[in-house]
Amino acid sequence: MVNYNEFCQKDITLRDYQQLAKEKIFGKWNCVDNILYQMPTGTGKTRLFTSIIRDINVWGLRHNISFRILIIAHRSELIEQSSRSLDKYHIKHGVLAGTMKDKRDLTQAIQVASIQTITHPSNRCLIEDLQFDFIIIDEAHHAVANSYQKLWKFCPNSKKLGVTATPWRMNNSGFTQIFDAYIPSMTIKEFIQKGWLAAYRYYSIPSNSDIIKSIESIRDFDIEGDYKSSALTQVFDTSKIRAELYNSYAKNALGKKGIIYSISREHSEHICSQYRSHNITIENIDSETPAKTRERIINAFKSGEIDIIVNVDIFSEGFDCPDIEFIQLARPTKSLVKYIQQVGRGLRKNGNKRCIILDNVGMYSRFGLPDEDRDWESFFYGDKTEYNVERPRSYNVKSLNECKYQDLSEGNEEMILIQDLDNLQIPDLKDSTQYVPNEPIDFPQDDKEFHFVITSKRFNSGKYIIEENEEGFFIVNTRTQNRMLLLKMKTMPGGIIVVSKERNKKLFTIIKTLSKTTLYTAVSQIVGTLQIDGLLLRFTSFDKSKTNVTVTV
Repeated sequence: MVNYNEFCQKDITLRDYQQLAKEKIFGKWNCVDNILYQMPTGTGKTRLFTSIIRDINVWGLRHNISFRILIIAHRSELIEQSSRSLDKYHIKHGVLAGTMKDKRDLTQAIQVASIQTITHPSNRCLIEDLQFDFIIIDEAHHAVANSYQKLWKFCPNSKKLGVTATPWRMNNSGFTQIFDAYIPSMTIKEFIQKGWLAAYRYYSIPSNSDIIKSIESIRDFDIEGDYKSSALTQVFDTSKIRAELYNSYAKNALGKKGIIYSISREHSEHICSQYRSHNITIENIDSETPAKTRERIINAFKSGEIDIIVNVDIFSEGFDCPDIEFIQLARPTKSLVKYIQQVGRGLRKNGNKRCIILDNVGMYSRFGLPDEDRDWESFFYGDKTEYNVERPRSYNVKSLNECKYQDLSEGNEEMILIQDLDNLQIPDLKDSTQYVPNEPIDFPQDDKEFHFVITSKRFNSGKYIIEENEEGFFIVNTRTQNRMLLLKMKTMPGGIIVVSKERNKKLFTIIKTLSKTTLYTAVSQIVGTLQIDGLLLRFTSFDKSKTNVTVTV
């Protein structure tokens, strides 16, 4: 019997939480066949499952087994993203999708495919002949659709992994009919606190506004249970409300690069006209935009030639542009998935970026703020009723009750600051040394599950590193991988560890700090010193207690 734990390799290019996720997934495959893994937008799902594919490939080569692997997505952007990630790993693969016919190669054991192509009746023989051993489903909250369920019918013996930021369904029926197990990652709040996602400022309308009352009065829904575009257009595609869209942008995000989510193509064009009248460079994209035009607009946006793109559900999934500085919600939704996916486009880390979220339709009053702790596991099992927050939570910002009621008929409904994470001290992870490139270190796997691990760069001729986790600070021998506890100390779970060599070449100072720019400032914390004494490393903590560690120096 295969032990899937043996597949998992230390990948020095992964972040610590991605490596931990990989270990959990391989371990869970020993017990079940079908796993759903939840991971917030912008934290590297594609990167994670590409590393998993690499590990499967390597194990197969070592055991003379050629595993067939299928990656499934429902949008051309996601398919292209997966293919690019495989290329970066130098993993040969073919693509089965109408938009990438030039990469079709059925001789490859690894295939990236659109769900529409692979399950089309004309390809029935193809999928049955290939008999994939592993299937990875991107944006797996769609996997309950009939087209996806054909994969379970055609490939009943394959190991399946679904990845999604939002395991939630509009009808609250859950995912247990197709997935056997659910694995969560950290929350958005934790990712922001540790510096892996960008902090943000969230502006919206008061919870007692006429706009929110108008949304709640809509009774026309589409087949999926969301608001019909025609009903939304009647309420929101007016010159006064479009003026408010621009006013909130001009007041809080003028000159910044961003995305606006609109109701329809016509609504997008009206928004563009409103913004262009103020000399803003803005373009719109929807499902009918020709592929070449869409590519040209996106490239111009990424290069800075265009300030804003208005779109209709195009950039909810599979769009990566880390330097997005603001998100504007101009379309109400009943879908928690759409809300989280849309605001998540602005939270991808890019240096010390702080994102502005302009919620002009009050979605926080239904779903809560982006960093709220959500019970995704209950959604996975289908235990939750309709997700709806009657009133906003207490956010430790300006009280919503203090906001004066504004008359919507006058077109001046005031946007207020709902949540401000802009002053949150976030670790600068470009200076973080979670792993040393090209120098893998295989730490022993303990039963305890750590929520964070931070390591210093190697020191003393590359023989040692300092590691911090929730148990305390350790010294690690990089040759033998022996770890010994230096000190139990509660500190922040982000930042970096610097080992500074003093003038005495046999003395090192260990410092915990937010980033190299805050080294030796008030926010730095001296953990202790290490002094080489023959074959003995003597650690002296900052409070003068001593621990001796015997190593080969």
